[in-house]
Parts: sequence; structure tokens; C-alpha cells
Amino acid sequence: MSSLFRMLDLHEAVEKARQRPDGRLFVSDYNGSHPYVADYLGDLAHTPPYRLGDVSRYSAIDEDHALRTKLARLHESYDGEERSPGQIVPAGGSSSLIGTFCTWLRLTGHTRVHYVPPVYYKFAYFFRKFGIEPVAAAETHAHRGEFTWDLPDERTVLLLTDPVWYTGRRVPAQVLKELAAWQLATGSLVFVDGTFQYLRWDGSRREDSATLPADLTLRMVCPTKYLSIHGYRCAHLLVPERLREPLAELHLNLHGDVTLADRQFAHRAADLMRVEGNHRLIDHIRANHQRLSAGCALTAQAAIETGYFLFARPTAPADRLLALDGRHFELPDHPGFVRINLLNEAALDGLESLAAA
Repeated sequence: MSSLFRMLDLHEAVEKARQRPDGRLFVSDYNGSHPYVADYLGDLAHTPPYRLGDVSRYSAIDEDHALRTKLARLHESYDGEERSPGQIVPAGGSSSLIGTFCTWLRLTGHTRVHYVPPVYYKFAYFFRKFGIEPVAAAETHAHRGEFTWDLPDERTVLLLTDPVWYTGRRVPAQVLKELAAWQLATGSLVFVDGTFQYLRWDGSRREDSATLPADLTLRMVCPTKYLSIHGYRCAHLLVPERLREPLAELHLNLHGDVTLADRQFAHRAADLMRVEGNHRLIDHIRANHQRLSAGCALTAQAAIETGYFLFARPTAPADRLLALDGRHFELPDHPGFVRINLLNEAALDGLESLAAA
């Protein structure tokens, strides 16, 4: 069995355990509360959606040319790379876009896909369902110093996660430079799961994966993660222009349209990204990290530079925690390390209490 499918089995076991409360503290969850939700929502925080638009009509997010234009300008200002509305597929969340992309792979005859671990477990779910063989193109993760490629000398599709979300590390620029050269040499298509992009702790905005060849790269961006407001659903794909219409059509037929509220939130999130940014959220995440690091809750931790997940070894006994460890990310080393959600106040409180006990 592929190690990617073994990883999927481990994730599914955690999901089952999460739904059967047994007293263990879940520290690797996916949610994230913070003090700025109402401010980030603006009018959506206190106005019913029907007062902000016509709820008798489908919201038609893909037909919202103003939104696609806004997103294209956003990425031009952030990444310094020219974009057009013809390269944007807006949608209701990252998971639906993953489903669409994997369906497109199967429909276009791709039965073998290369990837750099780790990848989000939903890719593994669809690969198993669709009979797509995943082939690891590296033995370790791209942010680590000993990283080396094992890329094929043929045209293929490769998945890359940037940043490596469970540990809050970006893929180095040199790795992306090598990847771009391989794309141009082989004509291979690269899908970048950038769900946790633009959450950099140093305040900079540009993502190096934006420099990959535009006509050979799809990049997924998730403003709901950028603002840590997961109750609304929006994400978008940056795609080669030749793929925009086929992917948009497939996505609409698979998932239908988003709600009016989600379309409004997509505009609100894009406006925030272009003007105010999420620096207050980042400061809050960093403060929580400092709080956890300053006490006795951890015995070791990996470096972190982006996002809100910390990879660390808690002081608390392992049998008191429900957590995602290295096995859930195809990581063979780092015993005792688990993913910790720095926006889960209950988890932080619990880790401190268990350590003190």
C-alpha cells in the first residue's frame, strides 16, 4: 500500500476518535478563534445577507467578473506577477477545488501523479477513489536542509504543498527555482496547494511559488485561512488560461454555486487582503506562540515562520492528547512531535495545565 494511503487511514482514524469524546485533549484541530472576526467581517458581522444582495437569485460566483478582476489585481500587488481574470477560478473553499482538480485528472486520463510529501489527506482520498497512483518525488519534506528531488524525466503532474502547513515552514526559493526548470524541461503541470499562503510572520506578502511558469502551474489560495474565518467558504485557483474554462465548468457542475453570503465574503476578504491585511491576526498567533514557548508546556519545537500550526513535543503525556503526529504527514522522524493549533485557546490552556500537573 502507498504510504500516502496509509496516511489517509491514520487521518480517518483521528476523525472517528474526534467524534467520540473520550477525555483526550484535541490539540491538532482545524478551527481558530481570534478577537478580530467581527472587524474582518465588516457589514457581514451584523447585517443579514438578504439585505446585502438578492437572495432570490443564484450568486453565480464564477460569473462575477469584478471579483475575478479584484483577485487578479490582488495577486499582482502581492506577488509582482502579471495576472488576468482569465486565470482565476473562484470557488467555495479549498476542499471543493481539490475535488474538482482530482476529478479533472481522472477525466483527462491521468492515472499516475507525482507529489512531494506532505499533501493534504483529501488528495489521498480522491486518488484512492479514482484509482490514481501517487508516486513520491522526494523522501523528505521540501523545507528541510537535506531535501533532494527524484523527479521523472517525462511529462507528468506533480503536487506540492507550500507552505508546509503542519510545521509553518515555506518551501525554499531554491527548491522552487529547480522545480520551475524541471517544468520547462518536461512540460509538466504543477499543482501548488497554497491554502496557508500569505500568513507569513515577517509581514512580507510575496509568495515565491508565484514565479513558477504560469502556463504550467495551478496554485490554490484560501482567504478563509488568511483570516481564520472558516464558517464562510471561499478559495480560488490561479490557473493557466487554457484550463480556466474547463475547470470552471467542471467545478460548477460538480458543486453547484456558492451562497450569496460566501460570494460577499469573497469580496470582503479580497478587499482586506489588498488594503488592511491580516497583521493583527498574525500578531495574535505570535503572542500565543510566545505564551506556549515561555512556559513548561513544550519540551521541544520546530522552527516556525508562517501560519498557525506549530510542530512541537508537548510535556503532557501522549495518552492524554488526541493529536496528529509525524505519521499523519509522512514524516518518519521527530518522535513525540505533534501539530498544535495556536488559535485553539482551550488546547493551549490544556497543554499548560497538563504540563503543570
